[in-house]
Amino acid sequence: MEVVVTGTGTEIGKTVVSAVLLARWAGRVGVTYWKPVATGAEEGSDSLEVASLAGPEVRVLKECYRFAPPLSPHLAARMAGVEIEPERILSACRRHRESAGGGLLVVEGIGGLLVPLTDRGYLLADLLKALDLPCLVVASSQLGTINHTLLTLEALRSRGLSLAGVVLNGPSNLENRRAIERFGRTRVVAELELLDPLSRETVARAASEFDRDGVLERHLLESRPDAGMG
Repeated sequence: MEVVVTGTGTEIGKTVVSAVLLARWAGRVGVTYWKPVATGAEEGSDSLEVASLAGPEVRVLKECYRFAPPLSPHLAARMAGVEIEPERILSACRRHRESAGGGLLVVEGIGGLLVPLTDRGYLLADLLKALDLPCLVVASSQLGTINHTLLTLEALRSRGLSLAGVVLNGPSNLENRRAIERFGRTRVVAELELLDPLSRETVARAASEFDRDGVLERHLLESRPDAGMG
């Protein structure tokens, strides 16, 4: 079982949703978290945050690329004098999928779907297409989210990416949820209110309510661990 947690943009709540999803499945199957490309490491690591929030049962894998400044990955890589190599990430993903042993592998994206990974214009969406994993889209629940979410879903579908559902992050907003489900032709699998304080305990409580209808769970159970990668 594998899923990519992507979003409508940066700072949208992908890391917290990843932690909640992992906590939801911890104890049922082996759970593994991997963020292939990370920037902003000088302000902290998403991998370390997930390890702290989701608990000791989560296996956290090392990033392929990790850069200190909080910049777009293509720019952070250029400043570091390196170039992100997609094949290196794809090879690592093959190994990680095998080592997951049928458990849950959560792969966290970076920024939004169209963030560039290289100066040649290789986008996160191109990488996700090659990874061939279902995408769980994290979006804000607040003003502006309908447009941002529908644009993300359109970009996702136009590239042939598989959609596992949407998570709304923030105060509950029924009308925004209805609009996203209706016009986006999708399901909002969970709504995640602000966790205050953000801690292992609040993540565990949120996990107990996450995907209450089992929409995402059914998608994960139907996913094929041996699906090919381009």
